[in-house]
Amino acid sequence: MIKGTNNISEQIYVLNILQKTYIHERLRKTGINEIQARTINYVFTYPGVIQKDLAQYLGKQNATITNILKLLEKKNYIKREIPASNERQKKLYITEDGEKLVALIEKIFLDLENVILSSLYDLEIKNLKVGLKKISENIK
Repeated sequence: MIKGTNNISEQIYVLNILQKTYIHERLRKTGINEIQARTINYVFTYPGVIQKDLAQYLGKQNATITNILKLLEKKNYIKREIPASNERQKKLYITEDGEKLVALIEKIFLDLENVILSSLYDLEIKNLKVGLKKISENIK
C-alpha cells in the first residue's frame, strides 16, 4: 500500500483518476476525450456561452480552450458566432452533429453518477454532498 493512501486528499485524487478512466473508456468510440465531451455538454446546457465562462468551468487556460473549440468546430460539433453587440466575444452553440453526441455524453455522465450513487446509502449521499461542498468552498 502506498504511503498516504488513507488521506482524504489522496483518496479524492485516486477517485478522480478512476472517474477519468471510466469516462475515457466509454468515450473511446466517439473520437473525443473527456474535456471535449465536457465542453460539448456545457455548450449544450448553456447555449450562447462565451469562451471565458467555459474556460472557468473547465479550469483551463484560454489558449487551451481555443484549441479545444477549434477542434470541435472542425468536427462540426460546435459553432462560434460573433454577436453584433460585441464583436470581441464569440458565443458558442451546439450544431446538429453535436446534439447527436450530447445524448451519448449525458448517458456516460449519468451512468457514472449511478455507479457512484449505487455505492452509498441516501444519508451517505447527503452527507457526502455537504462535505464536498464545504471542502470546495474552503479550498477556494
